[in-house]
Amino acid sequence: MKKAIIMTDLEGISLVDTADMMTGDGYDYACRRLEADLNAAIAGCFDAGVDAVWYVDGHGGGKNIYPANIDPRAFQIIDFNDPGIFDDCIAYLETGLHAKAGTLNAFLDHTQSSATVHDYCINGVACGEFAQGAAYCGAYGVPFVMVSGDRAACGEAAALVPGIACAIVKEARGRNKAVCVDAREAEKRIREAACDGVERASQIGLWTIDCPAEIRFHFHHTWYCDNMVGTLPGWRRTDGRTVVKTIEKVVTYRDLNLC
Repeated sequence: MKKAIIMTDLEGISLVDTADMMTGDGYDYACRRLEADLNAAIAGCFDAGVDAVWYVDGHGGGKNIYPANIDPRAFQIIDFNDPGIFDDCIAYLETGLHAKAGTLNAFLDHTQSSATVHDYCINGVACGEFAQGAAYCGAYGVPFVMVSGDRAACGEAAALVPGIACAIVKEARGRNKAVCVDAREAEKRIREAACDGVERASQIGLWTIDCPAEIRFHFHHTWYCDNMVGTLPGWRRTDGRTVVKTIEKVVTYRDLNLC
């Protein structure tokens, strides 16, 4: 069996063009667009000849997607930290990607949390959530083959994984506003990029990290560190706003972050 896995996020979804769509009146519309983008990516994976597609509701704590609105051929992953999800997997994709914290001209740039995290590093190099996903699937021999999102997010992905298929669905105007392509064009780009990436999966190199690896979070305020001390095993505080841990290898997704 050949399987593809799709991770979803919300900031990089098509037609999501203002910061207030993450909450409030615009949130429901953003979630319906998330479903449309995901369905386009699922269709592209099947166009490329996979036997199964599994997906993750990856924004916040999940619960952004109504499974009944998703292509019935696809299966929802509940536990992303179970390495067994990569059995028979030939390709990993992400819809709705956003750029890492501090990226210029990127829509809603952040890493993990806009409210708390100032910077995130793997082995001393500033990274974003794209790198976390790439390191996780790469540890299991699965290439990261496709992303959709704004131009900055796709540029970040292409710099890290040469040859990755990208569907640019919008371009930032500052951090909190974006100009989007129309819905039909966005879904077309996503479907085509998903198909292209999966078809070329064997030609796209893995992104892996050197281990033992140092994982570092630098927060906006000292009290975020205060709240972590003694609550998350393996982390050590190195200064007022920074926590660090060392991992011997990547086993689960939480090895790479705080969750």
